Order: sequence, then C-alpha cells, then structure tokens
Amino acid sequence: MPPIVLYGDKLSVKITREFKQLVNISIAAGKFILLHPDYDLIREAMRLEMFEDERLEDFEVHNWQFEIDEVITYDQKEIMFFYALLELSCRIFLCEIGDDLKKMAIESGETNEEEFIRVRSFFLTQAQEFIQKIRGCYQDDEHFQELLAKIDQLNSLA
Repeated sequence: MPPIVLYGDKLSVKITREFKQLVNISIAAGKFILLHPDYDLIREAMRLEMFEDERLEDFEVHNWQFEIDEVITYDQKEIMFFYALLELSCRIFLCEIGDDLKKMAIESGETNEEEFIRVRSFFLTQAQEFIQKIRGCYQDDEHFQELLAKIDQLNSLA
C-alpha cells in the first residue's frame, strides 16, 4: 500500500497498481450496493446516510482522472465516503451478501470461483491496510468519529 500524506483536511496518495485495484473494486462494490438495496445491511447503511449514489459517481470520475505513479488528492468528504465504502464493501464480502455476489458473478460469466476468491482476498487485505492508515490520520477528527459511530450502529445489525 502506498504511503499517504495528510495536509490540512486533504489526503494525498501516490497511485500504485494495487491502490488502483482497491479503488476499482470499491467502486464496483458500490455499484452492487446501489443495485441491491433489499439487503438489511445495505438498507441500514443507506438509512444511516453512509452511502450516497451521487458521491459514488463523483468518486469514480475523480479517480479515473489519475494514472499509476500520479498523486491523487482527496478532500475530507471524499475520504469519509471512501472509508465508509471500504467498510461496507468489506462487510458485504464477508457475509451472505458476498455469497450472493459471488454466485451472480460466476453465473454471469464475469469470473470463476477461484478468481473471485483471489480478488476478494486481495481486496480485504488492501482495504484493511488502507482503513488502518485512514484511522491513524483521522482518529481525532469529529466527522470521522461520527462516521465510526454509524459504523458501530451498522455492526450491531450484522
């Protein structure tokens, strides 16, 4: 995972192949979330306003503008969105929703079981590392603490 630099309320990350994959898988998971609001976990995340579809599109457009070895800078709102997206995506991969996602991806021919497991493992490892870095940068931030409280509420559902 590339180093991150916090400057004021902005966070900069040098884009590596792994980071780009983390972002792309997160965005794909976000699109899955939008298409499947019938799961309790997703409904609760939406109710808690942890995930907004407009933010996903903006996040995707912002990230597409940068290539490997460039430095991308996120403002605090983008980081809070990305953090929430990572947390929610990890939960999805680790519960019955992830099983449904795997089944849909295999049935559609997008992947096979081995590749899905490989991608999921990669994502969970990279997400955990990036989540820890964000926590380290924002642990004293009031908005981040509010987001963590929402995540705790979401955890009580799971």
